Amino acid sequence: MTKRMIIVLALLGLVFGGIFGFKAFVNTQMTKFFDNMEPPPATVSTASAEPAQWQPTIAAVGTLFAANGIDVAPEVAGKIEQIPFTSGQRVEAGAVLVQLDTATDRAQLDVLRAQRDLARSELDRQQALLKRRTTSQADFDTAQSQYKQVLASITNQQAVIQKKTIKAPFAGTVGIRKVDLGTFVNAGQAVVSLQQIDPLRLRFSVPEQQLSKLALGLPVTVRVDAYADQGFVGEITAIEPSVNAATRNVQVEASLANPERILRPGMFARVAVQLPGSDDYLTLPNSAITYNPYGDSVFIVVPAESDEAKPTVKRSFVKTGPRRGDQVAVLDGLEPGEQVVTSGQLKLRNGSRIVIDNSRLPAAEQQPELENK
Repeated sequence: MTKRMIIVLALLGLVFGGIFGFKAFVNTQMTKFFDNMEPPPATVSTASAEPAQWQPTIAAVGTLFAANGIDVAPEVAGKIEQIPFTSGQRVEAGAVLVQLDTATDRAQLDVLRAQRDLARSELDRQQALLKRRTTSQADFDTAQSQYKQVLASITNQQAVIQKKTIKAPFAGTVGIRKVDLGTFVNAGQAVVSLQQIDPLRLRFSVPEQQLSKLALGLPVTVRVDAYADQGFVGEITAIEPSVNAATRNVQVEASLANPERILRPGMFARVAVQLPGSDDYLTLPNSAITYNPYGDSVFIVVPAESDEAKPTVKRSFVKTGPRRGDQVAVLDGLEPGEQVVTSGQLKLRNGSRIVIDNSRLPAAEQQPELENK
C-alpha cells in the first residue's frame, strides 16, 4: 500500500512538474519575443534647419504716455454753470470745457468800473486845480494813485472772470467727466482728463551695456497685449543723459504714431529696438526643441538605408540663441539642411523608427514679427 502511494505521488509530481515547466518555458519564450520585438514606427512631422538673416534688436518693456496729458482743473473756486463737452469727445485747443458761474464777479466788476469813473473824475479835477496852483502836488499824486489802483483791481477782476471759463490748452480727447452741473468745485479740483494721444510717447529702459548701440532715430517695434497680432512702429526721440545709479539702466523715449487712436496712455508695451546690420543664424521652429534642465536637444532624422527600411532618429544636444516669433536660432549642435523632428518627440528615443507626416505642421513663421523674449 505504501509503495503504491509513493508511485502515485511520483507520477503526480512528474505530471505537475511537466505542466509548470511547460508554462515556464512558454513565458520565457514570450518574454524573449516581446523584448526583441521592434516597436512600430512613430508618426512625426519634420522641418529642415535653414539659414536666416535676422536684424539685431534690443528687447525691453515700457509704458505708453500721451504727448500731452493733464487733469483739467479750475484755478479759482466756483459753481459749474455749463459743461459744453461730451465724455470721450475730441476737442480743439481753446475749446470751452467748463464754465463757472460769474454773476457775482461781473457785478463786482461793474462796481469797480464805477469806482474807476469816479477816480478818473477826481484825477481830472486835481489836475486842473494843480495847473491853477489851488491844490497841492500831494493831493494830485493821491488821486492819481487811487485811479491806478482801481484800474489794477479791474484788470484783476477781469482775470478772475476769464479763469472761470476753463478751456482746453491743447487739442486732444477728453475723458469721462468727474463733475455735474451745479457742482461747487475748489481751485485745483479735477473736472476731466484731457489727453493728446496722437502721437504717443513710449518710455522704456535698457541696460547701460547697450548704451553704445542706441542712437536717435533708430526704429522701434512695439506690441501691446490688447492688439497682440498688430505691431506698431516708432523711433527713438530722446536718450536720458545719465544712467540710473540704482538700476544701472538708461531711460529712452520714443515717439509713436497713433492715427487711429487705438493705443492708450498707460498701456504696457513690449519693445524691440531695431539695430543696423544683420546677424546670420541657423533657425528651427520652436516646437523642434526639447527643453530640459540638463540641456536642450533635438531629434535629427537619419535617412533609411534601403527602400524597405524606415528612417530613424538620433538625439543631439544643441545650444539655442535668440527667438523671433515661432523661430529659434540654433548656435551649435546642428548643420544646415538637417531634418529635425518638430512634433511627436515624446514617443521617441535614440534609434526609434519614424514615419514622416508633414500634412499638419506646428506654427513656424518663416519671417516672424519682432517680439520680446
